Amino acid sequence: MFTHTLMPFTLAQSEDGGSWFTDSDAGPNPIPVINAQIREHMDFLNHPDELSEMLGQISLVWAIIFLVVGGLCILHGYRWHKWVILILAAMSGIYGGMLLGEEVGGTRIVAVCMAVLCAVIAWPLLRFAVALFGGLAGAFAGANAWTALGFDSGIHEHGALIGLIVIGMLAFLAFRIVVILLTSIGGASLFVLGSLAALMHNDAWQGGMVESMHSNPLIVPILVASAAAFGIVFQLGGGLKGMNERANAADPTKKKKPATT
Repeated sequence: MFTHTLMPFTLAQSEDGGSWFTDSDAGPNPIPVINAQIREHMDFLNHPDELSEMLGQISLVWAIIFLVVGGLCILHGYRWHKWVILILAAMSGIYGGMLLGEEVGGTRIVAVCMAVLCAVIAWPLLRFAVALFGGLAGAFAGANAWTALGFDSGIHEHGALIGLIVIGMLAFLAFRIVVILLTSIGGASLFVLGSLAALMHNDAWQGGMVESMHSNPLIVPILVASAAAFGIVFQLGGGLKGMNERANAADPTKKKKPATT
């Protein structure tokens, strides 16, 4: 169930089997590879075998793209949250349009129309869109947390369900917090996967990285959780300026003294 709900995050394939977004210089589109892992194991961060194989299929160019986009989401996710949600909505439309286009013909035209339609609908219904995508991010985090905490990975869907419901409902009570959670979780995942994929291209480090992931399966979930926690604290604190102001406010020596008459 949950693996299908995450499908909008994939970039759909064209009728001839090739991806719209494949670039011979950038290498093959890694999104279908990641989607295949999500369909098989939503808690794939806890499965070193599948994870290392997936990372090896991500080209260096795409790894850098993941790293940069993930870092920007961690640092400035809430500031750009409208664009993030609209892009996610458009990607959802692309996927739905590809499915519909296979039935009626004209796959690409239908996909483009659906992408525009979903983005236009998501704009005025931003809170509901945040609830949807925030819930999906919560499902991903919940599934991986379920396995990382030692519960049966065969029923990690239970953790995904908890994350989906909690974060999805929270969007109607604490909009800003859910946006920050969404961008931090998604950004942290992209940042860590991009960083590891880039390091995997160094033959001298590849063997040691794979061995470390197998000897300690929790290392990648911990890295993602740490990056997400940093993003949450950083964004809630108002960025560098806001965190500096809070630090100064906590220092009694830097408090302004009352003016004397």
